[in-house]
Amino acid sequence: AMSPATKAYVARIEEIASGDKPYLLIGHQYSRYLGDLFGGQMMGSMARRSLDLSEGHGVQFYEFKDINNTKDYITEWYHILNRLELTDVEKQAIVDEAN
Repeated sequence: AMSPATKAYVARIEEIASGDKPYLLIGHQYSRYLGDLFGGQMMGSMARRSLDLSEGHGVQFYEFKDINNTKDYITEWYHILNRLELTDVEKQAIVDEAN
């Protein structure tokens, strides 16, 4: 079963996805996906060592097997993001949503 926090998060994602400001999903993608991709490499490694986890157990959340080069992926993501035609108001809304 989902925790109350997870239910609230899923509800918010669904609300944005079906609303008139889908660009707000960028804030969630940045926080969840890129944050977990970038910092998750370190977090997964630390958790594996400190908890003495066997390979592939307990840290799958931090494994991104379809991304061969994290640095290149993030660089390309930023390149695409910076080409989006967003107003200053939309940009601020994305930042606010991510927080």
